[in-house]
Amino acid sequence: MPAAVSGPRGDEPARGAGRPEENGASRDSRHHARPPMLIEWIRSRRKQQALRALRGDMERFFAGLRDTPVLFFPNPGNAGDSLIAAATLQAFARNGVRATAIGLDAAVDGRIVLLGGGGNLIPLYHQIAEALGRFAGRARRLILLPHTIRGQEAALGRLDASCTIFCRDERSLQHVRAVRPDADARLSHDMAFHLDAATFLEDAATAARAEPLWRGALAKAGVGEAKLADPNGVSLMRLDQESAVRPPRSDIDISHVFTLGTGPEQAPLAAWCFLKSISLARRVETDRLHVAIGAALLGTPCRFHDNTYGKNDGVWRHSIAGRFPNIEFVPAREARAEPPWR
Repeated sequence: MPAAVSGPRGDEPARGAGRPEENGASRDSRHHARPPMLIEWIRSRRKQQALRALRGDMERFFAGLRDTPVLFFPNPGNAGDSLIAAATLQAFARNGVRATAIGLDAAVDGRIVLLGGGGNLIPLYHQIAEALGRFAGRARRLILLPHTIRGQEAALGRLDASCTIFCRDERSLQHVRAVRPDADARLSHDMAFHLDAATFLEDAATAARAEPLWRGALAKAGVGEAKLADPNGVSLMRLDQESAVRPPRSDIDISHVFTLGTGPEQAPLAAWCFLKSISLARRVETDRLHVAIGAALLGTPCRFHDNTYGKNDGVWRHSIAGRFPNIEFVPAREARAEPPWR
């Protein structure tokens, strides 16, 4: 931490000193820019303050699970989901939660089960809805980590008093409460914010395993490091049905390219490849939520576009706006009359 600096206030000259003009100095020399190291320290402090705020809800919740054996069903999906899973594992370790990863066929009777966070509980996807159907009523306690939720009224209807639902945006929370006013529904933030990204990228053991996968996937996609580091920036837009751009365009969709799995072995490798790509960029253009969160964690300048059903806007408003000045939000030019699953 920089040492405190004592001295005159504002433009007041130090005692015994002449006026700046008398000492051969110009008037402007009294107004010095902050040293680069101080600027970086201020930015780091602000980011750490933001992350403490974003992590607080779940860390207080996890404190009640310290040293308790729990089962963890990672949300299946792409490299963004791997980032969530890797961050969740870090959060478990940091808070003393003893988690064992499971699949849909696990014996959960009488156990505490946590379902991985993400954007899976919408009509486009089925895995978390299926997990709720299989585990609700059998698990002693069932907890859905922070999610975007749309539709899925039948799955929400399976909730009972043993279930706790964490939402990662206000609209999702209101939806759950409208469908199930009696549900234990709470507002929190995306689990990816629990990752210590810079330390994670510097981990030598993870890097040694992940870097060959990263280089191989980039070669297969026909994209080199030079493109990622283009001084004009790189487009890391999505190319699927959640894209609000028609036709969708991207230099490389890293969420898709680095899809390696979300289990405890695969998630750190995929997350490393994902973050490594973002770390090289001078500037990012994306409508991928976790590319934007990765950029926020790493300090990479990013223009963040909304997707088709407002998922990005919801997380931007609740978690990113006012906390990460390197992220600029771009609303969708035209709101779609119907969501992509209609």
